[in-house]
Amino acid sequence: MKILFVGNSYTFFNDMPALFAELCKENGVDVQVDSVTRGGYSFAHYVSEENEKGIELRTKLAENSYDYIILQEQSVRPAESPETFLDGARRLCDMVRENGAKPVFYQTWGRREDNKTLSDHGWTRDEMHAMLKASYVRAAEENDAQLVYAGDAFDAAYRAGEAVYHNDGTHPSAVGSAVIARAFYDALFGGK
Repeated sequence: MKILFVGNSYTFFNDMPALFAELCKENGVDVQVDSVTRGGYSFAHYVSEENEKGIELRTKLAENSYDYIILQEQSVRPAESPETFLDGARRLCDMVRENGAKPVFYQTWGRREDNKTLSDHGWTRDEMHAMLKASYVRAAEENDAQLVYAGDAFDAAYRAGEAVYHNDGTHPSAVGSAVIARAFYDALFGGK
């Protein structure tokens, strides 16, 4: 089983793909994980034929066959600009299917209450979370893709008092990345 993660710092913080792979190994699921990530990157970067990470993604898709390709958008874009997000999602899903893989969206979460992004947009944490979720649900439905509700798992852990946020109020802490890795394992292999 080969899985490729495509995203940004929400994916690479605390090496979440390796945490996911370790969970798989502990549970007898043989997986190889790979990733194409860069901080702050959006789907638009990855679909670009001129961007170095877009080129890297195309090279990996040409040289490998994957079972699942996990797609994580820039953390604000699905709430701030849903149509731009959905356009990039559609284009990436087309690339994923050309590889023979199943596209999987990685739902993210709202920023912590003290994060400047919320005040800049006039959002509450819960409003941002709801907007992100709605956009990811729509992307999954429109592209016949799987959705991993990692953002909901992150939100539930936060509400339960777990320290899931990094000090910056946006990225996952080590605890948060472990919650996300578990959400991916449960969604993809929980029945095995």
